[in-house]
Amino acid sequence: MSFTFLMPKSDQESSLGPSAGRRVLSVFSVQRSALRAPHPSFAPPVDVYETDGEVVVRMEIAGIDPTTISITIIGDEHLLTISGERSDPAAGQPRKYHNMEIECGPFRRQIRLPVEIDESEASAHYSDGFLVVRLLKAESRPKSPRSVPID
Repeated sequence: MSFTFLMPKSDQESSLGPSAGRRVLSVFSVQRSALRAPHPSFAPPVDVYETDGEVVVRMEIAGIDPTTISITIIGDEHLLTISGERSDPAAGQPRKYHNMEIECGPFRRQIRLPVEIDESEASAHYSDGFLVVRLLKAESRPKSPRSVPID
């Protein structure tokens, strides 16, 4: 990660804008450690997109046994929850890491759905390290007018 500090050439700013007429004061780099501390949980990356008839949630979860994945839909709140766990295949074996970026442990993602969906028509498919959840949009139901009595 690099940081650059800019200083004006003079006390007056240039008429071209606040960054014009500046010079670089110093540049230095901060080296990140190649090893990271293990996290108690992690958040796999997720894509959420909408087509004419459905909402699709695509999650990158390579190396996770699909039988450990739980998918829950709370339709009233437009909330999809996906949780599971990636186990470390070499857990308990002595080893010396030189780089550690693949996160293991439990994960839980809650995704706010952009539209109302039909929970009964949800489907999920796991292939090539990706979980794809397809949620059909609910037909828009006209709201009937409701009278509110005055006490």
